[in-house]
Amino acid sequence: MAGKSNTSATYFAQKKLLGKAHTSNLKTDGEELIGSNIQAASSLIFGEEVPISASLDLYTIQSASLGAPGTIEYIPFILTALTGTTYDANSTSPDGGAGEDTGEDTQVAGPHAYKFVFPSDYSSNTSNTRSGNGYFNNNKIVHETLGKVQLVPPFFSQQAPNPYIVKIYKDDGLGGVGDEIPLLDNIDWNVDYYNGILFLQDYKADKIPAHARAFAYVGKMADEVISSGSSGSGGGSGDANAEYVLTTSTGSLPNAKVIEAGSGITLTTGSNTLTISSTLSSITGREKVTYYVTQSHTALSGLDIAGIDFSTVSYDSNKIDISLNGQLLHTGSSAQVTSGDRDYYLSNTGSIVFNTKLFNDDVIDAVISVVGQTGGAGSGDSAASYLVLSNTGSLSNERALVAGAGITATDGGANGNYTLANSNGNYVFNEYLGQGDSSNTLFTLSHAPTANKNITVYVNGLLQMPATEITSAPFQDYSVTGSNIYFASSSIPYEGSIVMTNYTTNETI
Repeated sequence: MAGKSNTSATYFAQKKLLGKAHTSNLKTDGEELIGSNIQAASSLIFGEEVPISASLDLYTIQSASLGAPGTIEYIPFILTALTGTTYDANSTSPDGGAGEDTGEDTQVAGPHAYKFVFPSDYSSNTSNTRSGNGYFNNNKIVHETLGKVQLVPPFFSQQAPNPYIVKIYKDDGLGGVGDEIPLLDNIDWNVDYYNGILFLQDYKADKIPAHARAFAYVGKMADEVISSGSSGSGGGSGDANAEYVLTTSTGSLPNAKVIEAGSGITLTTGSNTLTISSTLSSITGREKVTYYVTQSHTALSGLDIAGIDFSTVSYDSNKIDISLNGQLLHTGSSAQVTSGDRDYYLSNTGSIVFNTKLFNDDVIDAVISVVGQTGGAGSGDSAASYLVLSNTGSLSNERALVAGAGITATDGGANGNYTLANSNGNYVFNEYLGQGDSSNTLFTLSHAPTANKNITVYVNGLLQMPATEITSAPFQDYSVTGSNIYFASSSIPYEGSIVMTNYTTNETI
């Protein structure tokens, strides 16, 4: 089995400890230009958990547990020879003397170090939110990121086979991935996982590495975790890559979304609240007009419906419903109605054009959703001298309408009438007596008069004479007590009518 020479192993370890990459057995540590590191700085230390097991699925972001942030991605890197690393390991040595034969066979001169490079189509294949940030970029060389991009080393797992061991491949001759060069192949290769450098102890012309597949760390570094946990007060250690919704953008959350007020929306920010309000008109009620067709009406000609005005809602189909004989119709353009694709269109403020003929006794219902400003305030002048039913704090100069003595007020509610009437109104009582009613001497009035003098009573057209009190005895013709009118039995005809007119209520005697 092939084995690494003491020279290669010593140089690799020595240069690593001295902060240099090992790219050539011909170079001393002072001649190495690419830095390396035993990860110590918080900006270079993995800050989030790396999965113990991982699947070798390209461009798949994987996490340590369900719900945890994604921290690794399996990436198909390109391997490119590193300039200045070409030599014949059989015939040369760092001190200029004869080199030791470290390979299985006689070698020829060739590059011994290769750099990991992101593929040219990385950004179009990855779901990594850091893609395009200057480090995780198309064609980016890993060692040039100075540790911002690192390969995940095998010590993060003890599975067999270990998913974090890099795989390298030859080119297939067409620019694609060819045969794999196993880890124990006799070219004896090592990978510096910190800076993405592949070193070959023995160069073989038929085993030139061109592709590699390795896990890269895509999570937050330790300094990011520390910063997100200590920034502000009680900031916690939230995931910066989560799709937070903010009122203002912040650099600490690169994937956050800023909420903005669009048309018809206002945003009000409190100390701990965000209030979203609509400035658009709201539906506050409905108006309905029912139209009865009295004669046939030809299709595609306007039908005027009195009492409706579609312009009040700007002909908005979302606020207008038209039904024909109880069936809801669909609105459309003039062309759509003419072609039969829609049922009707509105030709003016109160006219409807149907695509079908109307017949006598057809019933049309037109409903408009009444709109008003949110909150009902409208855009009126609050300082105007409004006449209102009751005072309100929103109108500083209003007057309240109050019903005084002798006046009654009846409120019909929203969209109804507010009626003022004389409380001393005239009422009419009319009772027809059929056969057998002559024993009925008591009637109840719908409104109570205040005295006999406020009543005029006729029985079959004959004026009746009032008495102070009649309950049973035949004194005079009638008397009123409260809402009851009593008649003397002699005054009630066998058949006829009682008419009482011009009687008033609430009148001071």
